[in-house]
Amino acid sequence: MKPVNKKLRVEHYPQIPCEPFFVDVKDEQQAWFVKNLLADQHLFLYNNNIIPDYANVICVVMWDEEDNEWVDYYNEEEEMDFDEIKNEYFG
Repeated sequence: MKPVNKKLRVEHYPQIPCEPFFVDVKDEQQAWFVKNLLADQHLFLYNNNIIPDYANVICVVMWDEEDNEWVDYYNEEEEMDFDEIKNEYFG
């Protein structure tokens, strides 16, 4: 895989609507790990009746230097979004 050369972070919205929780990550592999960790933690909390049914969102974003804003992850060299990268390289 050819990694993007941009700042990456995982955005976690634990209950929609809400303000997100951010985790800066160094690369796609770390983003994949953090995204799965947060998802597994939510499933644990739900399955053990610690939290009720919920709607959450966990996404990977990257810094767009031209527009000075966070945008959805897209790897132009691989021509893949994060879910495609995840499925292709992290199974």
